[in-house]
Amino acid sequence: MSLFQFLRPDVGNIMSGITQQKGVSDQVMQTLKSYPAIVKQTWIGGDADEFEADVVRKIVPACLELIAAIAGCNLNLTKATEIVDKADQAAQGIANQLGDVFSKI
Repeated sequence: MSLFQFLRPDVGNIMSGITQQKGVSDQVMQTLKSYPAIVKQTWIGGDADEFEADVVRKIVPACLELIAAIAGCNLNLTKATEIVDKADQAAQGIANQLGDVFSKI
C-alpha cells in the first residue's frame, strides 16, 4: 500500500470540492452575464453601454480563466493519481520478482 493510496480518500474529497467550486464559478459567470440586460432596463446612455462592454470584454474572460484553472486542478490531480498508480504497480512487480529470486536461494 502506497502513501498515496492511504491519502486517496482525501484526494477524492479535494477533487469533489474543486468540482463544486467550478460549478459555483459557472453560476457566478452566468449571473454576471445577465447583469447588462438587467441594468439596461433602467440605465440608459453611454455608461450603460460601457458597462455592458466591460462585462463582456473583462469580466466574462476573467471568469472563464478562473473556471479553466479550477478544471486544470482536477485534471492534474487525476494525472498525478494515474502516475502514482502506475508506479505502485511497477514497484509491486519488482517486489514480486525480487521475492521470486530470493525464494530460489
